[in-house]
Amino acid sequence: MKISEGARKVIQVCAGVKPDEKVLIVTDTERPFVIAKELAKAAEFSGAVCSIIISSSELVNGEPNDMVTKAISSADVVLAVTTRTLGHTMAVAEALKNGTRVIAMTECTEQILSVGSIEADFFALKDRVNYVEKRFNQAKEVHVTAPGGTDLWLDISGRKAAICSGFCNQPGTMIGIPGVEVYIAPIEEHTEGVLVADASGSIIGLIEHPVTIEIEKGKAISITGEDEAERLKSLLASTNTDSSYIIAEFAIGLNPEGNVIGNIANDEGIYGTGHFALGNNTGFGGKNKAPLHIDMVYRKPTIYLDGDLFMKDGLLIV
Repeated sequence: MKISEGARKVIQVCAGVKPDEKVLIVTDTERPFVIAKELAKAAEFSGAVCSIIISSSELVNGEPNDMVTKAISSADVVLAVTTRTLGHTMAVAEALKNGTRVIAMTECTEQILSVGSIEADFFALKDRVNYVEKRFNQAKEVHVTAPGGTDLWLDISGRKAAICSGFCNQPGTMIGIPGVEVYIAPIEEHTEGVLVADASGSIIGLIEHPVTIEIEKGKAISITGEDEAERLKSLLASTNTDSSYIIAEFAIGLNPEGNVIGNIANDEGIYGTGHFALGNNTGFGGKNKAPLHIDMVYRKPTIYLDGDLFMKDGLLIV
């Protein structure tokens, strides 16, 4: 599809924008402006009042600047076309409490908005998403392995799953586009084992040389590999806080369209992949506050929920 068609799908289908709603598009100097422009045109076509705000791609202590924060708080719908995710910031968390709908389009490119995952039939995927959400909410103990070397045990008891379903039409909801996923915050100190990211990572892009992360009591204690591992270590070290090393999220992708291309907005939602995140998880039921949220994607997870096989080599057991 054309980029204009992708933009209309985001506005009309995903966000369900109504006439006279206030739509804010937040972008930054590292994103192609054509994306914000096409989204704005689609929003205005739907009768919305639309504004675009452009800022630096850098966040201050993990948060957007005051002008962006104030703009977010006054919008009915926020489309975050940014390089660093805004989805896990306090600015967005407060806006969600007040009923704002937020669509995170982190690292979005023209390609993402025109081909691949964006072409998915989100309506047809509803049952799949709801099934996985239900199973996550029922489970306590999770064991994850993968051909690349991942072997992790985690505790999700008492935590509530969140979803990216392709739809963000209810007040106070947030999704990522074009990904379709179910995710949950594990009990922070109870994740043990090894994560080997062999697909892609936030900011890092495609992973050519797998990144091995050893985890004890929920914290990454060792990160090894080649260039990609060094970049991850540098990102985490730049925050100067141990909270950035905590395993914050366990998730699986459910979108059958598209492939892993090195763009986290796309890759984390691809069916056949799983991902864990390091850093902040306060926005979806966790207790770890950190200045960043870094997703690390791996291929073909095999998952046991409370000892029952749930996914085999990236495919759901239904």
